[in-house]
Amino acid sequence: MGQITHKIFVVVLIVLSIFIFAVRKPLAQTAEHIHKPHPHKHKQYAKVKNPIPMSEQSIAKGSKIFEKYCIECHGEASKGKEETDLTDNRWIHGDTDGEIFHVITDGTKGPAPMKGFKKELTKEMRWHIVNYIKSLKKTEENGK
Repeated sequence: MGQITHKIFVVVLIVLSIFIFAVRKPLAQTAEHIHKPHPHKHKQYAKVKNPIPMSEQSIAKGSKIFEKYCIECHGEASKGKEETDLTDNRWIHGDTDGEIFHVITDGTKGPAPMKGFKKELTKEMRWHIVNYIKSLKKTEENGK
């Protein structure tokens, strides 16, 4: 009786392992999301247009949302660490509105990972953050 129980346990363990591997694989991010940090473009997201016009009202809304969800990693001046500085000209995942929206939505992997905010923030809220971030870059460029 002990050998039969052991064999059933081994079979169940093998089936469970195969199932876990099969389910985990499709949920993993694609290779484009996992790479060493270097400036690059995400062409499919670069084409996405921001439906929220850049305005003082949108920037103010984005700033408030940013303070609540983003300031911990990006800092009060939005300069964070090297990989998280939003005011410089080094945009690892592209600098278009669509690419920035993609990063806010899905996050990133790698040495400076960022959590995605698809579940916590509405699309509109994420677009306001994009406008706020773009305003920081303009402010920094004008200040130099």
